[in-house]
Amino acid sequence: MRTQIDREKDRGIKTFITNMTSKWYVFVLSVVFFVLLAFAYLKYATPQYLISGVIMLKDQKNMSESKAVTSFASDNGLSFLLKPTENVMNEMKVLSSRRLALEVVKDLQLNVKVGAKNGLVFQELYDNLPFDVVIEDFRTDSLKERNFEIIFLENGKVKVVNEDEEIDKTINVNESLKTKQYDLALRPHGNSVYENKHYSVNIVSEDAAANSLMRNFSLELTDKSATTASLQLFYPNAKRGEVILQSLMSRYISDNRDKKVRLADSMLVFIDDRLSLVASELSDVERELEGFRSSNRITDLSEQSKLLVGNANEYYNKLKDQQSQLKVIGELESYVKNPDNQRIPSSTTIQNASFSASLSQYNTLLQELEKKKLSYTESNPVLINLKEQVASERSNLLQSIASYKRELQLTSEELGRANSGFNSEISQVPAKERQFVNYSRQQELKQQLYVYLLQKREEANIAKSSNAELAIVVDEAKSSGGPVKPTPATIYIMASMLGLIVPFGFLNARELLRTRLHAESDIEKYTDIEIIGKIGHNSSKDRLAIGNGVPNTPIAEGFRSLRANMYYALQSKPSKVVMVTSSINGEGKTFMSLNLGNSLSMTGKSVLFVELDLRKPKLAAMMGIQERIPGFSDIIREQATLEDCVKPCPVGSNCYLLAAGSLVDNPSELLLNERVDELFKKMRETFDYVIVDSPPVGLVSDAFLIQQYIEMTVYVCRHNYTKKEQFEFINELKSKNKLVDMYLVVNDVDLDSPGYFAYGYGYGYDQGEPNKRNWLKKLKN
Repeated sequence: MRTQIDREKDRGIKTFITNMTSKWYVFVLSVVFFVLLAFAYLKYATPQYLISGVIMLKDQKNMSESKAVTSFASDNGLSFLLKPTENVMNEMKVLSSRRLALEVVKDLQLNVKVGAKNGLVFQELYDNLPFDVVIEDFRTDSLKERNFEIIFLENGKVKVVNEDEEIDKTINVNESLKTKQYDLALRPHGNSVYENKHYSVNIVSEDAAANSLMRNFSLELTDKSATTASLQLFYPNAKRGEVILQSLMSRYISDNRDKKVRLADSMLVFIDDRLSLVASELSDVERELEGFRSSNRITDLSEQSKLLVGNANEYYNKLKDQQSQLKVIGELESYVKNPDNQRIPSSTTIQNASFSASLSQYNTLLQELEKKKLSYTESNPVLINLKEQVASERSNLLQSIASYKRELQLTSEELGRANSGFNSEISQVPAKERQFVNYSRQQELKQQLYVYLLQKREEANIAKSSNAELAIVVDEAKSSGGPVKPTPATIYIMASMLGLIVPFGFLNARELLRTRLHAESDIEKYTDIEIIGKIGHNSSKDRLAIGNGVPNTPIAEGFRSLRANMYYALQSKPSKVVMVTSSINGEGKTFMSLNLGNSLSMTGKSVLFVELDLRKPKLAAMMGIQERIPGFSDIIREQATLEDCVKPCPVGSNCYLLAAGSLVDNPSELLLNERVDELFKKMRETFDYVIVDSPPVGLVSDAFLIQQYIEMTVYVCRHNYTKKEQFEFINELKSKNKLVDMYLVVNDVDLDSPGYFAYGYGYGYDQGEPNKRNWLKKLKN
């Protein structure tokens, strides 16, 4: 089931569409206007040709140079001089740079255009120009645009006209014309005379010409995986556009070539300087190394170090051996000196042949003595002789031991001194080796750097003389067969779209900026108070819109619909007292009171109009009663009775009027009088309907004092008059119950406006049939 929000949304969309379609003539006029603008633009716009070309920003891998040359210039060297950069996007930025455009402008003098005017259109001439324009002696840094009219006269005269600098002079051909910015000269080709020929010369600054060139130039890759770029230029002269684009590509290639040569030259200068310095440093290091070798008698430091360590070890081992011999010989000497020790054990550790022989002879004599003791007595001469030989041999042995011991001591001292010398030399080896390594490292580093620089110099020379280009032209610059801009179909389509968009935006902006009530959606947006009636605009001077003898109009149908809705709203009320009020003056509450009461009287009911706008009463005057008659104020002040003051109305047979009466200074205090309640009781008992025309609640508080005596409040809003911000005040009245049973009536509605709904009312059918739409919904709720 569709909700109320969905229905209101649909209604808003329908209202929007109806509002737009109702202003169809605005859209038609706007489309016609923009189409005419498009026609004028196409008539006077300068046609543009499309000049295109293709350039490869990176050479293929099979370049003309040999693989040996390519590998020779490795990536850590000068390879960027032999092959294009991998970053193609950077090259595209260079190709579309302002610097390159400015160079092309200067080369081709694009800041000077010669042409002829065809009405308001300037047509540039390029082929077979009869003269050249020369600008000399600039007097300012920033040139302002100037247009010169050139007219060739008879006898080699030429007339130059410029309105900006008020120039109108006739000079000789080849004569310079002094202007405020520069000297202007025309150089004809040959001796031809161009009488009565008119030309236009446009001169701008080179910066402005470069900016114009960049605006009309575009560049993009032909494919994401390719390095070829498509160049496009829009220019009014096809042949000159081809020259410009071709010059742009050629200039880019030549700039890259010059850049490569400049880089190679600067690299060669740097390398030569470094080679000279490194060669000098290398010679110094080699001389220092040579002196160090000579002073330290170094041929091969590592081998000499090994030999020195070997000798030191050898002498150390000999010293240890000698010390061992000394220790053994000392122990042997102590053993031999002891008389208790007869037999001396042989020792293999003593490396002395004579000592070993003496020791062996001594032990042999002792052994023989032991044997003789077994056969002879102590006094036997043989035994005595052997003992004397043993003693003699022991004495000789001790002398040998002493002699050998002194020999060992001398040898040990010599070995100790030699070993100390070797150890001293060994201790000096690390320092010498460190110095030697330092010299060797410096020599090796300088030598490697020298060889590296020699290699790079060769690479730079090869790169400088190389013919490899960083970019090549794949397709030469070529113009389109005819003008491509502006495109008539596109311009007319855009004009038509603008013709629809502009009024659409204007109408919507007007609706957004509108501050006054304009449509029923405005009311529904700002308040939820029910609309009980909608009354159309009354263009007649007669304020009575419904009644006997009044033509049946949509306004009358509106009051009939209002009457029917009021009938359902009041059918449960004990009485029928209705107050008609509004926020401010001018919203039509008095007009509403008059016609609402008259429509009720047409049903045979008695209706009493009560004029309670005591400050500015208008109801009696609207009925045609101009004189002041007794009324409400007189009754409350007991100067008259109700029967005396109620007068028949001239507008209807069942209508009566209780006028405001005499003017009082304090209407509010008058309404607080207790007799007001008695007066309303009498009016309820006497009349079927009581219509109270009260003052505006937004200006005075009288209506709040009256509301206690009524059953229903008809609050009047006026189309294109009531401000939207007033609904905040109306909502406050509703939320705080300051007015009894409030309903809205929209007055002065434009019946042709799509902003209001339900205008059928049965106009032309049974005019007494009430409109039950709102009240059926109320009864269902």
